[in-house]
Amino acid sequence: MKKNIAILTGTRAEFGILTPVIRALAASKTLRPQLLVTGMHLQKQFGMTVRDIEASGLPIAARIPMYRPTDASADSLARATAGIAKALRDLHIDLLLLLGDRLEMLAGASAALATHTPIAHLHGGEIAPGTWDEQIRHAITKMAHLHFCSTKAAARRIRQMGEDPAAIHRVGAPALDSMDVGSVAWKRRTEGPILLLLHPSSPDAALEQRRALLAVRAIGKDHPTTVIGPNNDPGHQGILLAYAHRQLPVRMSLRQSDFWALLSGAALLVGNSSAGILEAASFGIPVINLGDRQKGRQRNANVIDVPWSAGARGIRLALRQALTDPGFRRKAARRKNLYGDGHASRRIVEVLESVKFPMPTTKSLHDL
Repeated sequence: MKKNIAILTGTRAEFGILTPVIRALAASKTLRPQLLVTGMHLQKQFGMTVRDIEASGLPIAARIPMYRPTDASADSLARATAGIAKALRDLHIDLLLLLGDRLEMLAGASAALATHTPIAHLHGGEIAPGTWDEQIRHAITKMAHLHFCSTKAAARRIRQMGEDPAAIHRVGAPALDSMDVGSVAWKRRTEGPILLLLHPSSPDAALEQRRALLAVRAIGKDHPTTVIGPNNDPGHQGILLAYAHRQLPVRMSLRQSDFWALLSGAALLVGNSSAGILEAASFGIPVINLGDRQKGRQRNANVIDVPWSAGARGIRLALRQALTDPGFRRKAARRKNLYGDGHASRRIVEVLESVKFPMPTTKSLHDL
């Protein structure tokens, strides 16, 4: 019998990253993917992106409501934990696959722990403070039984946390698996739009509003700009208020393929999304990374870091470098990406196919 591998997804970007993994699991002779949909996918404000999952043709095994308009984060976490636990039991799940560091993933890990379901974790061992991202990421690492990491440094950190070296697998970033980078013309022109993609890194909506206004003012009106909406982390309302104040149209929901299309034709990406750190290098796109949301993550040669304290002048100087400095643009256009080679999904499935089920769920600390 095929083993049931549950994959939890709560956001548009995360589903795009996971899609090649899900398809590789579906092609396996011994594994069966079971897609659990929760979080922002079921929120009208963020585009009800569950429809994109339906359109992909990938079957949904369970829909798990998480967020309500009046909820505190703890209420959402509790609701999702209970719903995921029920799905794990009802679907007879053999292993739960989790990605990254969002609140939905913490709910999944907590549900798996309580139901004695083994966990495989993607992108553990990375550093990115966000609002609570790093605490969640490392907490899931300590709950997980298999680790699929993207870089050598990430693997080293997982070992430092006392995890079994035999359970750590450096596979690369699965987001790179679905990129059709070969179809893009790499002689980059500067006439493409600037993509602005900001997520909150603080629950202070007023602070997030000021930061978003600073970025918008620094970019100015001389260059066409496409604004992509933030995730629903605490503080996101401030970013949306800033865009509304400047009467900027916002694309709140994008399928992964549409985002890649925008990115491939852009002059550069401005913001604090992990897409700028992990994926943009494979497209040869310059990135201006604002603030410390991605602090600690390894950088490719296409990234320029600008602290918020540098103000509008600092952002404008970075814009000038990214758009006009031929040396920097040549480095960015090389498309070298330390996060992988586009074959992570195959490696993940090969490891899962080699696992002997049922997996034990007890763990012990491994000293260095």
